Amino acid sequence: MTTTIVPMIETSNNELVVSSEQIATGAGVEHRATLQLIKANQAELEEFGQVAFEMRLTGKAGSDIRVALLNEPQAMLLMTFQRNTAQVKAFKVALIKEFKRLAEAQRFDPATLTRMDILKMAIESETRVHQLESKIEADAGKVAYVDEHVDPKDVTLFRTVCRNLQINESDLRKALIYRRWIYVASTFKMGDYTVRQYAPHHNFQAYFKICKYHNKTNGGISNRHTLKVTPEGVAAVTRFVEKLINEHGSLRDALPILEAKHNERKGNVAA
Repeated sequence: MTTTIVPMIETSNNELVVSSEQIATGAGVEHRATLQLIKANQAELEEFGQVAFEMRLTGKAGSDIRVALLNEPQAMLLMTFQRNTAQVKAFKVALIKEFKRLAEAQRFDPATLTRMDILKMAIESETRVHQLESKIEADAGKVAYVDEHVDPKDVTLFRTVCRNLQINESDLRKALIYRRWIYVASTFKMGDYTVRQYAPHHNFQAYFKICKYHNKTNGGISNRHTLKVTPEGVAAVTRFVEKLINEHGSLRDALPILEAKHNERKGNVAA
């Protein structure tokens, strides 16, 4: 059996939730019975976070209703407590599909990504990063891997990464230099300005890609280049920045400490 009911998933406190009223409709039971079921099993449901309740207006005087808002694991657990009718089973499938669809749409919409969203993505991708690094070693060097497998369309500008993380671009470049992820490869004058071109240190070439500037007039490639961030680099930079913010309050506050350690290492090498 398939259900014709499309679950109405909502967003509450940056989390996808479904109301007890919607679950009752989908399962074909009274809302009062669903609230009773939630109350009877509230301790188990709150293994996955606190169950939220709110009053909703019906438009009729004195008939406002109290609903529970359940996140995905709470909703799925509650469905297991229901009698397993054909309609309940069909609604379970529809609910899972809708949560999955909306989670993926929310996850990859850059306009809705907060710093914590990006951090979660970074943590989730950590295993993938390690797998890629192993493959990089097997492919005879990280440069060869990035050149072969990272399409220029997949890389991200530093300013975009910084905008998403809500940090200053200059601060990030300094932090990455102090941690020896990148370095200033060359400088040149352009009018009254000094332009710096950056490159990644050997161990971090999977995270950054040197991209040549294209001449918009003749379509040729100039000698100038810019350093962009690969998908794996975005994840790694996000983890790095969040760690500094957690330890020092902000990226800018962490810079003097990073610089001191950087200078200390340089002094040890010179000695």
